[in-house]
Amino acid sequence: MYHLKYLRSNCVRSAMIPAALCVILSACSEQQPTEPGVKTFVTELPRVARTDNIPLNKFLVAWSQSYSASPIETQVFALDVRQDRQYGGWWAEQDVLDFARANPGRLYINGDEPDQWCIAPYEYAGMYRNFVTRIRSADPTAGVSPAGFAEPNVKCCPPDDEECKARMHWISYATQFYNAYIERYGSAPPVAEWRFHDFGVALASGDMEGWWSSVDDAATWSVAHGANMVLGGWGFHGWRDPVPEFQEHMKQAIGRLISDNRINGAVYWSYEQWIESPRPLVHSDGSLTAVGKTYANPLTDVPVAPKIVGSADGLARLRWNNTTEAWGAEVEFWVQTPGSDSFSYGKTERVAAPGAAQTPFVSFNVGESVRARVRYYNVYGVAEWSPFSNTVSLALDQPEDDHRKKRGKSPLFCFLKLC
Repeated sequence: MYHLKYLRSNCVRSAMIPAALCVILSACSEQQPTEPGVKTFVTELPRVARTDNIPLNKFLVAWSQSYSASPIETQVFALDVRQDRQYGGWWAEQDVLDFARANPGRLYINGDEPDQWCIAPYEYAGMYRNFVTRIRSADPTAGVSPAGFAEPNVKCCPPDDEECKARMHWISYATQFYNAYIERYGSAPPVAEWRFHDFGVALASGDMEGWWSSVDDAATWSVAHGANMVLGGWGFHGWRDPVPEFQEHMKQAIGRLISDNRINGAVYWSYEQWIESPRPLVHSDGSLTAVGKTYANPLTDVPVAPKIVGSADGLARLRWNNTTEAWGAEVEFWVQTPGSDSFSYGKTERVAAPGAAQTPFVSFNVGESVRARVRYYNVYGVAEWSPFSNTVSLALDQPEDDHRKKRGKSPLFCFLKLC
């Protein structure tokens, strides 16, 4: 275990990754692309129901050695009035207290990964108590947060001791800290938000289900212990997929994070090339890498090859090919009524499941002509529309095989020509 005086004098981490961060959201409505001579409609998008509404640039931030507001907002291990969260260090030194008096209502993070420093949870409970007491003496309205806890790893354990890895880190460490605080002080620790770090270090490249299962467990634990979670450090370290595949993993991860009401934000490690940063967001000249472009704006894909199929008895569905599995899809059906020479907006069908490639059957009037277009959406907005599909005329007709099976057997009527 590191001596506490050693911790006071060391803010640099050896090959490990940081604590966490940020947050506040609003979903958006948007203007629909139009065709000449057709009406436009605005679709309301669902809002994320968190304590606050958190815009995307505040939800997805990145650790950096210096503060930046754009193209991606960053978090630094220092006090900065421009940041939503302040790194208060281990001890809430005088500069932190002076800042708290001058900037009421901020949130302060107490250190970074005590489990990686092999600090006993009982000992960290005492450190956190001291930190909270000092911060609140300077600003009674301040929010406080424990450090981020690392996913199970070999730090502080023998290399092959899996039980030790689980016990010394992650949810187990958080639980021991929580219980130790109650044991020492008679009440649960004051926590505005919990933070956990997950880099998928024990997972095979691309194991999104395994990664999300771990994040989901931490979010569940956080809410059960009184506060939402921030994913305080992430980035899929060790995943060596080609960049396009890595970008797809990132989009799928972002899609799950922003849709989960228990999660207040995510902080990528890291903005620039830094300690253990295999996929930084910017080049040395400050321009965005391919991964950085995805992080700054993950909702850019457009579905391709939309096609209306299975039309019968006034029913139609749209199918398309996905260019990402990260998002739900929104489909607009446009209708031309008999005798009309133009199409007008008919109805919208949402397919919320990420990766879905068709709508259910949608009902129209027999005799109408229908075409459709599709786009991806998430809780923050929408991407560009696909081209319009083919046009089908909805006449009484035999349905395609999958529609026939859905409707069951129907009597067949034969019309004979009498002579």
